[in-house]
Amino acid sequence: MSKLHDKLNEYLANQQVFYIKLHNLHWYVQGRGFFTLHAKLEELYEQTATVLDDVAERILALGGAPVGSLKKALSLTAVKELEDEPITSDDTVKALISDVGYWIKDTRDIIKLAEEKEDAVTADQFTGYLQAYQKLDWMLKAYLS
Repeated sequence: MSKLHDKLNEYLANQQVFYIKLHNLHWYVQGRGFFTLHAKLEELYEQTATVLDDVAERILALGGAPVGSLKKALSLTAVKELEDEPITSDDTVKALISDVGYWIKDTRDIIKLAEEKEDAVTADQFTGYLQAYQKLDWMLKAYLS
């Protein structure tokens, strides 16, 4: 299961960086959508904290070792950090859409790997994530319309 473990750890590392990024957006968002986005970003980082824990625990259940340090996470991540500076509401949503697109692709990849390994539990866990990311993608795009 090495390829699946590696992919799960990449996912975990990306979630760790995304968690920090969501806080950055939460703190620095400005503009006409501030109140709506400030609340939504808090909801998203709380959901991400749950995903972090669930993915790490799944890695452990499969006999792997989850990435636990930011240094290691940053060496594995594809999600990009943001500078500590104000960001408009629209740019906040655009940044989220970009990351959610990544999550949709990456989550599908993990489902495929899990199915190849006949790991229905991991596939099911990530199918739930895929559903949530697809819904979020639709909502974010609707926000900008």
